[in-house]
Amino acid sequence: MQKRKKKDLDGIDREILRLLYYDGPLVGSKIGNLVGLSASAIAPRLENLKEKGIIRQGKVLGIRTFKKKVAGRTIKVNSPRSIYWEIDLKDEE
Repeated sequence: MQKRKKKDLDGIDREILRLLYYDGPLVGSKIGNLVGLSASAIAPRLENLKEKGIIRQGKVLGIRTFKKKVAGRTIKVNSPRSIYWEIDLKDEE
């Protein structure tokens, strides 16, 4: 996944936060559909919001396992099928 160069929140980021606040935990592809971007375009935005501590990963549904060849060796990779994102509401002390 490519890192997002721009770190400031823009209108799409605010729309993502609004969706998560009012509609509860959502999958990245569903968020992308609602804001008009693809799942691959939403992923760096979600990761940026996660790094800022604004959102967090909720539950992970389903793990898929596949084999991948790396440097002539076959390794087994576990990947989540769906990750639900939610607003990180933490108490300020």
